[in-house]
Amino acid sequence: MNENFRILIAYDGSSDADAALDDLKNAGLNEKTVEASIISVAEVWLPPQNGTGEEVEFITEGLRKKYEERLEVLDETREMSRRAAERLNAMFPGWQVSADATYGSPAWEILFRAGDYKPDLIVVGAKGQTAFERVLIGSVSQKIVTEAKCSVRVARGKVEVEPSPTRIVIGYDGTDGANEVIEAVAGRKWSEGSEAKVIIVEDAASIRSSLEIENERIREVGGQVVEKLRLRGLNTSLAAREGNPKQVIVEEAEGWGADSIFIGATKFSGFFTKYLLGSVSSAIVTRAHCSVEVVRPNYYRQTG
Repeated sequence: MNENFRILIAYDGSSDADAALDDLKNAGLNEKTVEASIISVAEVWLPPQNGTGEEVEFITEGLRKKYEERLEVLDETREMSRRAAERLNAMFPGWQVSADATYGSPAWEILFRAGDYKPDLIVVGAKGQTAFERVLIGSVSQKIVTEAKCSVRVARGKVEVEPSPTRIVIGYDGTDGANEVIEAVAGRKWSEGSEAKVIIVEDAASIRSSLEIENERIREVGGQVVEKLRLRGLNTSLAAREGNPKQVIVEEAEGWGADSIFIGATKFSGFFTKYLLGSVSSAIVTRAHCSVEVVRPNYYRQTG
């Protein structure tokens, strides 16, 4: 149980990638038990190496020049990754930080690296300054959110006028997936004054179909969740709202000025079937104004 919490950070040198590094200050991560690996991917193609150390042969001088140019791009990508690691080390001196670079398709290379590294969390940057940019979070981020076998944090920078406590919104529906979200949040080390708002989104049509017993039960369980997070040092409140979770959770987070949203990744069946949030996690990632952490079990470590 003393194994470090591993983070794989996708870094491309953009302002969004820098914002993803800064956003980690609001993620509640323990200063002394984190191992972070930064991976940068050069979007170039290189021929397979012959493994003998001999110089690659080319039919034309033009092909040789292209090859050398791409090697330069890869070297620049390595340097970019190294500088990002230095920045992260300065932000979190207690972390074990490494940097690496490769080439190919970014999404595939990041997922391939995750299979070897077996992270607990993958961090990717995303646009989020305008409504249009939020809709187009990018094929790389979306593919990683969809196909990663661990939690993924899609990070968006937040313009701070003045320092304020970290605020997180938690989408809760009473399912196993939602309870995993609560465990993930409770397991973090939040700074003093950090706040959490647990949001239960109730379908108005369901409320009108005489399901008052279920409504009362979900509020009771929500109250237990609030108390659990309070015991972990989070100033936590519970809010019950009516409507579509895709809209309500995003609007609640934006109106409250949240730094991030925590949401489950997988649809589960059970007592709270009508309140499932798993099917909308992708929509929340796309629409949110702030960072979104999609929580799922670490299947990388479960599968060895």
